[in-house]
Amino acid sequence: MPGTQRVARVSQAARRWGRERSSFRDFEEAVAANDTTAALAADDRFHAVPITAADNPVLSRIIEQLHPQIHRILYRKFSTLLGGRNTIEHHDQLIAVCAGGDARAAAELSGRHWSELGGHINDLFDSNQFAEAATG
Repeated sequence: MPGTQRVARVSQAARRWGRERSSFRDFEEAVAANDTTAALAADDRFHAVPITAADNPVLSRIIEQLHPQIHRILYRKFSTLLGGRNTIEHHDQLIAVCAGGDARAAAELSGRHWSELGGHINDLFDSNQFAEAATG
């Protein structure tokens, strides 16, 4: 997709940021209350806004297929809410760049966040926490 179309899509999504900000506040409140279930529900609502705005059936299908696995990993990440604090910062930055229509910055920011999540997943495997969850 040419850059101008991509920016136009992000700009259209900027009109949806009321829902995004509301779910972001819900996420912050859930993290502050140590409520993992509410944090994950708010995170799902948060990410639904740009996914819907992308209007990309392939992306939607991939996310739908991976969602159960991603949710299990995120539940482990947030079960102690150890990842919640940096996610709040990421969400705040993501809202700002998307609302400003900067698709490139949004992609770079999201890529860094997913890389951090990947490192956290490695830590969970290294510490055998997935095995503990399965047998615990």
